[in-house]
Parts: sequence; C-alpha cells; structure tokens
Amino acid sequence: MEIRHFVTFKKVVESGSFTQAAELLGYTQSTVTSHIQALEEHIGAPLFDRMGRKVKLTDVGKRLIGYTEEILNTYGKIECIASDAEDVRGELKIAAPESITVYRLEPILSEYRKKYPQVSIQLSNASCEDNQKALLNGSADVAFVMLPELRDPNFIVYPLKEEPVVVVGGPDTPMDVLGKNDSDQKLREVFIANGKDCIYRAMFEKYLEERGLAFSQLMELWSIEAIKRCVRSGLGITCLPLMAVKEEIDQEKVKIIPCDRSFPTIFAQVVYHKNKWISPAMKEFIAITLQHAKSWA
Repeated sequence: MEIRHFVTFKKVVESGSFTQAAELLGYTQSTVTSHIQALEEHIGAPLFDRMGRKVKLTDVGKRLIGYTEEILNTYGKIECIASDAEDVRGELKIAAPESITVYRLEPILSEYRKKYPQVSIQLSNASCEDNQKALLNGSADVAFVMLPELRDPNFIVYPLKEEPVVVVGGPDTPMDVLGKNDSDQKLREVFIANGKDCIYRAMFEKYLEERGLAFSQLMELWSIEAIKRCVRSGLGITCLPLMAVKEEIDQEKVKIIPCDRSFPTIFAQVVYHKNKWISPAMKEFIAITLQHAKSWA
C-alpha cells in the first residue's frame, strides 16, 4: 500500500464516483481503479459496492475511511517537519454558506492569498447542515455556519459574531404585511426564499406557524442576490441576515418589515473537527478569520 492509494480512496469517498475522483486528481479512471484494487487486495476485502456510476462503501470501507483520515493527517504532519515555519503551503478545503461567502469571506481570502500564495484553496458553498457533514466525512478542513450557537462534541467552534435576521420587503410593501390578512390566515405577499434546508426560511416558517399564519405563495430561488432583486422589484418578502440586506436598506431599496418579536439569535461561526490535525495552512486561516471578525459591522 502507498500513500497515494489512500489519497485516491478518500477522494472516491468524497466525490462518490471513480470518474469524478479521477478528474479531481488528474488521473485516468484506470489509475483510480488500480489504486483501489491494490488496497482491496492488501486488505482482502472489497471497499465499495459498485452501483452504476455511483459507489457505496462496504462495512470494511467504512472502517478504513477512519484509518485513512488518521494516516493522511499523520502524513501531513511528517511533510511539515522540515518545513520552515514561514513556508505555509499545501491544500485548504473550506465550506461555507452563501451568506458568509458573499458578505464576509472576500477580505479574509484576499489577505490569506497575499500572505500564503503557496496554499491551494478549495471553497464550496452549501447549507450549514451539509457543511457540518463535510467536516465529519473529511471533505472540508474548516467550515463556516450560520446557526444558533453550535454545541456538538465532534467540533471545535469559534463564534465570530451575532448576525441578526430580519424580514424585508420592497419600498411599497405594506408595513403590516405580517398581520392576519384574511379569514384563512394567509399572507398576501409571496414569500421568496432559498431551499427547504435554509436556516432563514426555517426560522420564518416557524415564526408564521406560531402565529397561525402561512404564506399563500412561495418562490424558491437559487441565490441571495436573486432573492434580493425580486424583493426590490416588489415581487414579495423575504427573511435574511441583516448583513445581506444592509446596503439595500441604507439605500432605501428595501425596508424592514416589523415583527412582533425577534428571531432566535444566530451566530457566524467557524468550525473544525475535534480530531482534525491543524496544519499550518489551516491554523493561519483561522487566525486571519478571527482577526477580521473583530471588525465586522
């Protein structure tokens, strides 16, 4: 067995297919297959159940992926033994929700890239739930979440800043739109939101449910910017973190719709797995993030 075999195995697990793993690693598919076969022959058992283009870990494969994480973490430490302390290099995989990526990460990544150009950065956007899963399965080194304060024994968590959540509508949206509008307790305005796994959508739906209200129409869009454009045009209302709509509020392109109570407190948080080896690249990224968070408005 060779280190590259474990790297290939981990990449197949992360991507879910031999083909995708080959593309990500710059290998031919036959090379990926040979690496997996070498591991299987050495261990004496199959690591994957092949189901068309997708693969699923066998029980042996599930046990091996944990050891693989340990092996690759140790290998990373060994590679850094002789490195100069100032020579930060390697790969850093970051997972973040769209709100943090768009409205918080740019200056952090800009400073980091200037200081450590030898680090290869992979940034993925997904829901907070998926970002936590990425930490657990090793497909992310560090993740950002927007949630109530995260308390999970699997994670090391740094709360960065409380991020208020507001309901906003277009300039002509009635201020009493969240009142009881008709006999069946339906909102007149369209609710514009991300998918069902969006924390802001879940918070707003719970708010309505507690008041015996429901939206009569729902518009699901793929991005916060698309949502804001529709709200600005008067197509409906939405629920987003204040940081995402502050500029539009200041410019009077949207306005805050009053609620009879505030939403649960959520925080921007940076998180990593408790068993994750903190490489120099990861350590410096977290340090820069914590420094920038001190000045967030």
